[in-house]
Amino acid sequence: MNEKEKDSDTRIYALDGLRGLAALAVVAYHYTGGALRQLLPGAQFVTLFFILSGLVLSIVPLRVGIDTYNWSRYQLRRIARLAIPTCTVIGICCIVSTIAMHMGWKAEEYANAFSTSSPSVWLHNLLTQLDMLSMTTAGTRVDGSTLAMVDLPSWSMCWELLFSLALPVYVIIATDMRFVAPIALACVLLSEWTQWPLRHMAMFALGVALAKRLTDNGRETMRDVVAVPLALCGIVLVCQSGFGLLPGIVVQPLAVCGCLILVVVALTCNVVSDLLSTPPVRWLGRISFSLYLTHLPVRDWIVPYIPVQGLLRPVVLFALCLLAAEAFYLAVERPATRLSRRLGKVKREA
Repeated sequence: MNEKEKDSDTRIYALDGLRGLAALAVVAYHYTGGALRQLLPGAQFVTLFFILSGLVLSIVPLRVGIDTYNWSRYQLRRIARLAIPTCTVIGICCIVSTIAMHMGWKAEEYANAFSTSSPSVWLHNLLTQLDMLSMTTAGTRVDGSTLAMVDLPSWSMCWELLFSLALPVYVIIATDMRFVAPIALACVLLSEWTQWPLRHMAMFALGVALAKRLTDNGRETMRDVVAVPLALCGIVLVCQSGFGLLPGIVVQPLAVCGCLILVVVALTCNVVSDLLSTPPVRWLGRISFSLYLTHLPVRDWIVPYIPVQGLLRPVVLFALCLLAAEAFYLAVERPATRLSRRLGKVKREA
């Protein structure tokens, strides 16, 4: 990496913190029920992840220059960074599911995939689970068929990988928010009528446009008296989608606007971004990918055997979830990140 590229790789810790809190909200969505589940609509926080990915991944190539940025090195790093942790957690889930099935654990959605004694069928089912690029939404494939996914959150890796491969195109055409925002919202509206899955790709463009503004103007300051109400407004717009009080044609665009507002607040200098940059929240950001990938396996395989009941049970469940995420980060995600960096260097030297 040349000096210019090194200097360009400045991290905005508030964005990490925002990602961490969003991952924690997804966990709460899957771990709870009733009003709290409605208050934390998981799908909207995935939209927030997509906007953040578009922003963070675009900063360096926009600063370094599209023509001089080492795209082949980036592609190799990104694929390793996403694929190794995702394939690892899916592989672990498939093995555990197989063992549990043969021990008498019952789950109709997994029975056909993991109760077979044929190694070839089992391997086919494993490869089907690993085929991330065929998933469009949770449990739905490109051809319209459904799949009982052993790790449901891995569906979003399809869009993360597609965006990562298409990033050179994004940084060329998706840099003006005046055009990107209306197009992205139009895609969201269109999806309400057609269920068009490619709407997810439009969310990344919002992040790329924010990255372009950041590289042109630097990190701007937002007054606290503006940032706090704006952040609260963003939270309300995101959370309203879980209650179904408004028509779907309005709910989704408002939720996207809420996600965009939260990212803008975190991107600028203010008291909210300062809070998002505190060590505990930054730690959540550090393990957010591992937390996102592992929280459902923890719920399905560990939680049923926790003897604690009452008000203490949710505390124990979240603690176990965070501990599992930290362990997965140390054992898998961090080594995968280091490997991706080494692979990038090898590619550059070659």
